[in-house]
Amino acid sequence: MSTTATPTRVLDLVLIGDGEDIAALTAIARHAGALVFRTAPTPAGENDDRQRVFLRLHLHHR
Repeated sequence: MSTTATPTRVLDLVLIGDGEDIAALTAIARHAGALVFRTAPTPAGENDDRQRVFLRLHLHHR
């Protein structure tokens, strides 16, 4: 029996939003098994109350 590796694509995302939205999207990626890395939140801008995070996802294609 031979096995073929599933191709993996790397997707880098920058999310800008409020903490609840970022937490929800992070949880979805984590539960899907795609989340590889997430930065700590930083301010999105000088006069912007939103947060910015960077996510790295591994997407497995079938």
